[in-house]
Amino acid sequence: MVIACLFGSAALAQALSGDEILLEVAERGVFSSEGSVVSRIGFDLVFKDGSTAGREFAFFGRSEPGDDELLLIYFLQPPLECGTIFLSRDSADPGAGTSLWLFLSGLGQVKELVSEADRNASFAGSNFENDQLGGGFDLHEDYVGTLTSEEALEVDWMGASQGRTAFRVTLEERPEADVDFPTGVVWVDRETFVVLKAEFDNASGVTEQVFTPADFVAFEDDIVPNVVVVANVLEGSETTVRTLERFRPENGFSEDVFAPENLKTFDPGAFGIASDCVF
Repeated sequence: MVIACLFGSAALAQALSGDEILLEVAERGVFSSEGSVVSRIGFDLVFKDGSTAGREFAFFGRSEPGDDELLLIYFLQPPLECGTIFLSRDSADPGAGTSLWLFLSGLGQVKELVSEADRNASFAGSNFENDQLGGGFDLHEDYVGTLTSEEALEVDWMGASQGRTAFRVTLEERPEADVDFPTGVVWVDRETFVVLKAEFDNASGVTEQVFTPADFVAFEDDIVPNVVVVANVLEGSETTVRTLERFRPENGFSEDVFAPENLKTFDPGAFGIASDCVF
């Protein structure tokens, strides 16, 4: 999820451009932390017709400097989806992109997600697309940033409501990028470079998606949100992502854990996550 280290002096912060602020955000990670991390995550879903649903997952991530960024998501709930696995490999080579796979436990089959339709499909009925969870969310890579002002935002910070000063950076799609939302605005904490809020506009210039992290806590030397709300304000759907547990695995992850051919035998219990899946 959004990660940032305490960084920099006020003088340095004042000297940064919009693009440099987005780079600082990218270097501190968006949906992963450096090293190996395990998270148990709950999704609360509100669909556009007003109906609701819940999901629970275990996230297994590995990110090392200079290496591919790896993410394995194991479905825990509901029972009918238990054992399904989503896998992504975000290449360290900027030109290579991200590879995605889906293991369907009921069929025992691994499918690589290659088509644009599969990659842009909703992840588990949420307001995230598959390729957003698979390393596709990089503001600096996708957008030109322009610093327009500094604003005060009230957020849940270290267990209390707190006013934070944020850079307000407007976003415009880079010519070479392929994004769903060509423009937007992001608010970045002036002290830590944590994203406090983001709004994304559709091709008509209307705000469609709003991204709101909340309940910021310390994890080791990082600042992370325990809650992220992603809302489609036009259709009225909403996904609330809650981190229920976050820890380092005892011995880290080898690359073999993230090999597509090994998904059929992946055991979350080996890394501290109990599963009631029945096959």
